[in-house]
Amino acid sequence: HRVLRLAAVAALSVGAATCAVNPATGKRELSLVGESQEIALGLEGAKAAAAQMGIYPDSTVQRYVASLGQQVAKVGERPGLPWSFTVVDDPIVNAFALPGGPIFVSRGILTYMNSEAQLVSVLGHEVGHVTAKHSVNQMSKQQLLGGLLTVGMIVRPELQQYGGVASQGLGLLFLKYGRDDETQADDLGFRYMTRVGYDPHEMAEMFKT
Repeated sequence: HRVLRLAAVAALSVGAATCAVNPATGKRELSLVGESQEIALGLEGAKAAAAQMGIYPDSTVQRYVASLGQQVAKVGERPGLPWSFTVVDDPIVNAFALPGGPIFVSRGILTYMNSEAQLVSVLGHEVGHVTAKHSVNQMSKQQLLGGLLTVGMIVRPELQQYGGVASQGLGLLFLKYGRDDETQADDLGFRYMTRVGYDPHEMAEMFKT
């Protein structure tokens, strides 16, 4: 009976998963991570990224990219987030977003851009990942699967031997954005760059790059 009660409590905690309206899409979706937690996680991740990759030591370039990024963020659905836009000293062609507002672009990707609009399209894409809460979605799925695993181990103790392996797997399962998230971020980037007055055709040029 005690095992069944514990299982019931764990199941209820999983069932308490809340749904929230996505500010960028207007759709209801699973959300187990609050905005304050999202911001805190993003700030910690930003510190780690800056320490690992290094900040590009050109203040003029940093101000330029940050200025454009803030323009894009202001026309998005979450303008109140503590947005930051940083160029990292990495030759690899890359850009990425962390939950809660930190956006990074590499010096490598800047060398492939032929217009300001192309840079804005990349910044808009990354802002879209944050406004649509793609990382929050992934973390919520991880928490939910972790809760279901706990229920299974309570009901069937022999499953406990797989707990460690499963937990490690959960951390990798949703590590990268899926194709749907990337497509949605493209759509949002298109939306934002047109709102700030840039030619959306330049996004197609960045796709080619």
